[in-house]
Order: sequence, then C-alpha cells, then structure tokens
Amino acid sequence: MVRRRIIRGAVGALAGLGVLAACTPAPHVNPPIGSPSQQPDIPADLSAGRSEPVADPLYPDYGNADVDVLHYGLALDYDPTTSVLAGTATITLRAVRAVDGLRLDFADNLRVGEATLDGTPVTASQSGHDVTFDASLAAEAQAVLTVVYEGVPEQAPAPTTRSDFDDGLGMRPESDGSLWTMQEPYGAFTWYPVNDHPSDEALYDITVAVPEGWSGVASGRFMGEAPDGDRTVFTWHSADPVASYLTTLAVDEFEKIEMTGPNELPITAWIPRESMREFEAPLRKMPEHIAYIAERYGPYPFDAAGVVLVGGESAMETQEMITFSSALGTMGPELIESVMVHELAHQWFGDAVTPVDWRGVWLNESMATYIEDMWNADQGFTTEREVVENWRSADQILRDEAGPPGQYDARQFASSNVYICTALMMYEIRTKIGESRFTEMMRDWVQKQPNTQQDRESFTAWVNQYAGEDLTGLIDEWLDSPTTPR
Repeated sequence: MVRRRIIRGAVGALAGLGVLAACTPAPHVNPPIGSPSQQPDIPADLSAGRSEPVADPLYPDYGNADVDVLHYGLALDYDPTTSVLAGTATITLRAVRAVDGLRLDFADNLRVGEATLDGTPVTASQSGHDVTFDASLAAEAQAVLTVVYEGVPEQAPAPTTRSDFDDGLGMRPESDGSLWTMQEPYGAFTWYPVNDHPSDEALYDITVAVPEGWSGVASGRFMGEAPDGDRTVFTWHSADPVASYLTTLAVDEFEKIEMTGPNELPITAWIPRESMREFEAPLRKMPEHIAYIAERYGPYPFDAAGVVLVGGESAMETQEMITFSSALGTMGPELIESVMVHELAHQWFGDAVTPVDWRGVWLNESMATYIEDMWNADQGFTTEREVVENWRSADQILRDEAGPPGQYDARQFASSNVYICTALMMYEIRTKIGESRFTEMMRDWVQKQPNTQQDRESFTAWVNQYAGEDLTGLIDEWLDSPTTPR
C-alpha cells in the first residue's frame, strides 16, 4: 500500500503493519533528450493487456472507463541537474465504446510538445490532471497514441490525512538530483499519460536514460543497460499486466545487488551508497522471504523481484520492484524485514490479483497484514495470540476513525482500518473453516486466477465455495459494521 505508516504499538514491538473542464492548448516543447533507439517496441501479442475498465465510485475524477490501454512504451530521460523529465509515451489502446475526444490522466506541468494517433498529428489540450486529444475512435477500435512531453514533475495532493502522505502522491524530484514516486490510489499521471485506475491493467516496456554514474530503475524485470553517448539507458519489461498505481520510476546513484530466489528467480536490490550499511543485510534475505510466502500461497507470480530505496517515509508494493523508503532504516533489520514481507506478500495479493476499484483496497491489505504478522509470530518476535489480541484491541478505534473497512471515508484513503480490521476478518474466516482450508483457499485465489481484477462479490463467492457454507453475513458484518463484530 502506498507510503504506509508503520505502527507497532498495537501489535507488539515487531508485529503488525498498517495504520498502517475547459482546456487550453499545450505549448510546443522540444522532444525528449536521447536517441530514438530508446523507444521500446510494441509487443506483437497484446491480449494480456486487455481489461474492462470501470469508473471508480470513490475517486471518479481519475481514470476513463471508455478507454482500455493495452501497452505503454515509455522512453524516458531524466536530468538530475535540472529535474527535467522528458518522455515519449507510445500508448496502444482500445476504445471500449465510441469516443469523441480521447482523455487520459496527465499533469499539466508536464507539457505535451506533440502528439500523433496512428501517425497523424492530433491536438492535445491540458487542464489540471487531464489531457484530451482531438481524436475520435469507434467502439472496439485499436490505435497507437504517441505523446512527446517534458517538464519538472510535481506531486499531487493525497486523499487522506496520513502523515506519510503529507507531501502528496506521485513523482518527486529531490534536491540531490534523485527522483522517485509512490502513487496509490493515483499519481502515475504525474510522470506519464495514463488511464490511472486499477481496473485498466496494461503491459509495460520502459527505458530510462540518465547521466553516467546514475541508474534509472523502473517496475518490471531488468533487461540490462547500455551506453548512449554521455548517458546510460536502463531497460525494463513487464510480461504481465500492471495497474498504473503499481508502476515505479527511481533515479539515483545506486549500488546494485543481484540475488537468486526460488526457481532461479532473478532479484535485484538498488541501494544508494549511503544506505548500504543499514539495508544490505536485511534486503539480502529477500529470497528467504519469498520462499516463506511461496511455501504457503504458491509460486511467486512474476518473472522477477526487486527493491529500490528512495526518499519518503514508507514502502509500496510496486510490481516486481518494491519501492522502499530509506528512512525506514532507523527501524532496525528485523523491522525492515517485516515491512519487506508485507510488500512481498502484495505481489501475490494486490499485484497478481488486483481490486476492480478502490472500494476493494482491503483485498490487498488484509492478506499482506495477515501474512506479515504471522511471519513475525513464526520468527518468535511475537505470538499469534498477541497478534490477534492486538488486532482486536485496535479494531473499534480504527472503525471510529475512518469508518468500516468496506465503506471507508474516501478522505481517509489507506487508513489502518483497511489493514487491521480486515486482517482480523481473515483470521475469523480461518477460524471458521480451519487453517489448512483457509491457506488452500487463499493460495488458489492467486494461483487459479492470476492477472485478474476482483471485488467483494467475487471474494465472497470464493470463500463460500471453499467454506462449504454461506459466510456472506460474516464477511458483510466485518466489512460494513461500524462496531467490532462479536
């Protein structure tokens, strides 16, 4: 979950995570720095990128249910001395229904210099976090939109009062030249044109050009680096569809650590030199953490794993490349590992299976919190009994603060109710059907329906199938009750 605040008092010293319009034409800008060889190719088979987008009931101003993006090819270039991000976005999309005026989410401080649709120039109009292209598409028509843009990224306000969201969401250039992003429930629009909603997952290929000595890290599998004049180009590929909030980009003078996980899984850790002392040892345990989760919930669902250390105050489960704040180094190695287990658990619960809309954020956080705290108990840092008792002691307080987890206050996104209250719900389901059956049920949730978007209704049907009885009332009570179910 985005930039989560770590709270430990409620679940012991080492257990528990949670509490964690009118448009104006854009002026011309120069095309991005770097050679055309940076531009990623469009895959021949885009079927995995097909989605059925929906309008979000909580944050309806973001995303466009009329558009299904199949693939993003992002050729990016970042200058640490000026904080200017230049990009060419090649976006292959499908019109879900006929559209007259093609709208995407895109911050207007990043100015569109030129745009084409299937090679024909189109006008781009920008206002706020929207860009609209003067183009029409028939229902089910597929087209390639190319957008050249440039600017200094800026973060956007976050729909919450969480302290680790104070600086906002999205791309943040730092005074030392580094660059990073965390962007849930939205914020990808602060660095590329995007249909910024989890219901529209797409395939991604990203290249990042940076000065020599710097590294450009993105979501996906690392495909290598190559010199390009006085710059180095880093290439990233996502073979599985990715929701926009699960993409990442970071630029810094990183040290790279390479590891191998279960089934020869390639793992890379990208650590700023000044953070190596606190982080190298705990992050080298990522293969063990992945093996722990895989033993219970099935094989790791993607082609690669990794972590990149950035600014900020929290961590985010960005797909195949976790974004992790170096500020968390003050917690000590055991707590770093605990947070890493939480973020890795999301690769199964949240990344491989993603919520249809933001009412379902609890689908992500419930299992990640449950797995993290069971891991803490298994390590001997706490006991399962202490974990559950502390969840119970926090439940009512959290419902009072931000509402029941299935009907939370939209101004309190990612408050601790969607972590703790629903982890406790999962424990109650486990108690009802037995630990073995519960583990089987949640393993199959990922392994039998990877790369899908799910919601409350599909989860309830899944539970009822494995329980052999109707647990709809139990689930509804835990998700909707203003008071702790008894």
